[in-house]
Amino acid sequence: MKVLIVRPEPDASELQSALSAKGIASLCYPAVSFIPSTISDQAIQYLISSDFIITVSKPATQFTQQILDSHNQTWPKASYLAVGKGSAELLNQCSKHETLYPNIETSEGLLELLASETLQQKQISILRGDSGREFLKEQLEKRGAKVNYFESYRREWHPLASQEQITKWRSFEIDTAIVTSFEQLKFFAQQVPSADKNWLHSLQLLVPSQRVAKLATDIGFQKVRSLGGAANQQILEALQSEIDRNQ
Repeated sequence: MKVLIVRPEPDASELQSALSAKGIASLCYPAVSFIPSTISDQAIQYLISSDFIITVSKPATQFTQQILDSHNQTWPKASYLAVGKGSAELLNQCSKHETLYPNIETSEGLLELLASETLQQKQISILRGDSGREFLKEQLEKRGAKVNYFESYRREWHPLASQEQITKWRSFEIDTAIVTSFEQLKFFAQQVPSADKNWLHSLQLLVPSQRVAKLATDIGFQKVRSLGGAANQQILEALQSEIDRNQ
């Protein structure tokens, strides 16, 4: 097995090191990086007066922490939730508040976690980057919540420098790709020219959710596996089970 890791740093390099320790060769393509956004005082005040604070990613939490620090603010007393385990652990560490996350690490799973909560007129802040899926906000508003995005960072996309990059991947005999978000998969697939599409679609693809898996099959990938999350530990366990099954 030889793996292409399509996820941002530092998680990409950390996963590469962990794979190397297991004897699995890999290459990294960090297709996106993050830079801090400019946040209005109004958004900060909304955040610190929120009843619920939800993070959708680790970068969203990291950049929110930087913004709070720069404005001499602390995390408020609120109910804290995260879409995934890794995001929950980081938000717990930053906020010093218990952070819940669903067993199925998706927006749908998070909504199930909130099913017993009364959300009418509750103030909710969703920590995220610029743009993204609207589903969570829409569903919370249907239940009467007042929802605001706290967009703490912006994405910078990194196109492939040249065709030589794909030639390198093919020469390396990559057979498995790991892509950790919907947006990254769309961008990654767009970077590969038509002449290499058959190779791309022949790769075993590991993705974090059924939503991303559906996009993958729509694009043309034939061997897609949804892991139920994007944490490096989940990815390592999935790859190890794949190796064990093939021995």
